[in-house]
Amino acid sequence: MKNNSVKNSKILYHSLMVVVVTITLGLQSCRETEPEPSTATLADLFAQKLEDTLQNRGVGHAFTIYEGTELKAQGSGGFQSRKADPEGQKDFTPDTKLHIASMTKTITAMAFLKAVSQKGLKTSDLIAPYLPPSWKLGAGVDKITFGDLLTHKSGISGLSSSCLNGAYGENIYTGLKSLMALGVTSRGNYCYQNANFGLFRILIPRILGYTFTGNDATDDLQTQQRFLAFLQQEIFEKAGIQNALAAFPVNNPTYTYNFPLTVDQRGWNPGSFGPVLGGYGMYLTATEAGKIYALALSSGSNEVLTPALADSLIVKNLGCYKATSNLGTMVYHDGWWYEVLTPSGRGLRTIWVKFPNNLTCVVFVNALQYKNGSLRFPFNDGNIVGFVYSAYAKAVQARGARISAESESLLIEHPEPH
Repeated sequence: MKNNSVKNSKILYHSLMVVVVTITLGLQSCRETEPEPSTATLADLFAQKLEDTLQNRGVGHAFTIYEGTELKAQGSGGFQSRKADPEGQKDFTPDTKLHIASMTKTITAMAFLKAVSQKGLKTSDLIAPYLPPSWKLGAGVDKITFGDLLTHKSGISGLSSSCLNGAYGENIYTGLKSLMALGVTSRGNYCYQNANFGLFRILIPRILGYTFTGNDATDDLQTQQRFLAFLQQEIFEKAGIQNALAAFPVNNPTYTYNFPLTVDQRGWNPGSFGPVLGGYGMYLTATEAGKIYALALSSGSNEVLTPALADSLIVKNLGCYKATSNLGTMVYHDGWWYEVLTPSGRGLRTIWVKFPNNLTCVVFVNALQYKNGSLRFPFNDGNIVGFVYSAYAKAVQARGARISAESESLLIEHPEPH
C-alpha cells in the first residue's frame, strides 16, 4: 500500500508539473500573440492607419488630425496635378486647396447660428419673411423653418420632385426662386437637397439687414458678396484664415481624376462656385478645414462658435450627421463632386469627423472610382465614413483597447454620399 501510495504521489506530482508547464507555456504564447499597447499617441497611430491605405496609390490626398484645437498629425501624398496636365506635376500637400464640396454645409450652418444669435432669431422661425418679396411662394413654403432647411426636412425635392439632388441650375438665384414657386408637399420628410443650404446665401444677408431691390441680377450679386463676406468675417477670420475662396487659386487648380489612375490621364478642374455657394463651393486646404471644424466644435473653444452654439449644431444635426459605434458617437459631414459628362466621372471626396474624445479629422482625396455603375470613394468599398472610422478604431485598439476595429460595427444614419 505504501509503495502504491508513493507511486501515485509521483504520478500526481508529474501530472501537476505538466499542467503548470502547460499553463506557463500558454501564458507565454498569449504574451507573444498579444502585442504590448503602443506608446505612440492616438493621433499618430490614427495618422499611420490612414496612411496605410492612402499612400502609394497614386491618389492626391491630405489629412489633418486635431486634438482639441491643436494640430497633432497630418499626412499627404499623390499629386495636385499630373504630368499630363497643363500645369505639370505638383505634389498634393496639407496646404493644397481643394473644393470641399458639401463640407461647406456645416460652415453655412455655423454662419446661420452666428447671424441669428446676433439678431435674436431661432431655428424654429419661418423663412418666408426673409425671402425676396418679389418671389412667388408656392404651397407649403410659408410653413418652412430655418431648422427644416438645416436638416433637409423642408419638403424641397427638386424641380423634378424626385428627391434627386439638384444640379447647378437649381442652386443659382433663379433656380432657388423657381423651387420656392413650385412649393412643397412633404415638409418634415428627409430629402437631401443642396438647395436647402443654397437658400442661406440669400436668407443670411436679409437676416443681417439687406433690403432686396426686386432686380434679380442685383440681388443675386449682392447676396453672393454679402454671404461670402459674412463667412470670411465670422468663420474664417476667427480661425485665422484670410481670403477664403469659392474658386481655386488663380492658375493653380487642384485637378480631380478617375481611379485607378493611368500615366496619361488628364485631370478635371471643378471650377468656381460663387453663384451657388451655400450647399457647396468653398475651397480650403486640409490644414484650414481641420482648424475650422476643430475650433468651432471642440469643447472649451470660443473662437468660431460659442460652446452653446456648437452644442446646438451637434445636438440638432444642423449641417451635420451622426454615426454610432461601440466607441461612441461621431459627428461628421462628407462631400463629393464629380464630372457628369462621362460615365467614369473624375471627382473628389472629402470629410470632416469629430470623435468623442475631442479629436477632429479632415480627409481629402482627388479621385473617385467608377464601379458597378456608380461613383465612389476609391478605397474601403467606396465608404469614406467607414474608412475614417476604421482607421480611428484600429488606432484605439493599438493603444490597448479590446474592441472590434471593423467598420461594419458603425451605424450610419444616412450612408449615401453627400
